[in-house]
Amino acid sequence: MLLENRVALVFGALGLAGSAITRDLCAQGATVVASARRETEGESLAAELVSAGHQASFKQADVTSREQVTKVVDETVAEHGQLDILVNAFSVDHLRRFLDDDEKYWDAMLDTNLKGLFYSCHAALQHMTKKDYGRIINLTSDSGKIGASMETVQAATKAGTIGFSKSLAREMARHTITVNAVCMGPTRPTAEAPEGFSEEGWKSFMRLTPFHRPALPAEVAGLVRFLASSEGSFVTGQAVSVSGGLTMC
Repeated sequence: MLLENRVALVFGALGLAGSAITRDLCAQGATVVASARRETEGESLAAELVSAGHQASFKQADVTSREQVTKVVDETVAEHGQLDILVNAFSVDHLRRFLDDDEKYWDAMLDTNLKGLFYSCHAALQHMTKKDYGRIINLTSDSGKIGASMETVQAATKAGTIGFSKSLAREMARHTITVNAVCMGPTRPTAEAPEGFSEEGWKSFMRLTPFHRPALPAEVAGLVRFLASSEGSFVTGQAVSVSGGLTMC
């Protein structure tokens, strides 16, 4: 197993990609601490993984609270003696034209998508730098590379995640800590249109993707697995898309 004897912490573990990543890291032998806001669902996920023979637990946290995020990180290290892998899989998304938008939504996206990221990385690196080892994987969106109509502020935070990841990778190289961004395109468990999309609108969107379908959550998890493992030890500062060719840069 690729990640045996490694300890991983996944913030945003109940999202579509986050839950797939959490399960995949467990399957690869890692001890995984899952974290999210919804405690009942989180405990259920952890119980499911433990019953399947994996080493998993859940810790509730709202990533907009620095105190809660730091507490989860510190408790993870106190209980397991190390923190090797940090995955930030949380996001607040919001569809609205910029001129019709409201500042409260801007604040929500900045507080979650960027400041939450800063909190988790800052807390984790207090421990990773002491051991000169770590893998940080930040999930973001292809909109951070190419922009997106109806997602102007969201795209700004996604681009910020990419810039942050690249800059942090430069700072952390001397500690043998890799930092990478995984850029997601449309990601669904099925090819069916998500809520809010008409069937024809979704088909038109899919025609922009060379594979004409969304990514499966497991396909995102596969890239995260590679970046978290020893096989990805010389990959850092990259923004890798899992979007079926929606962007090619």
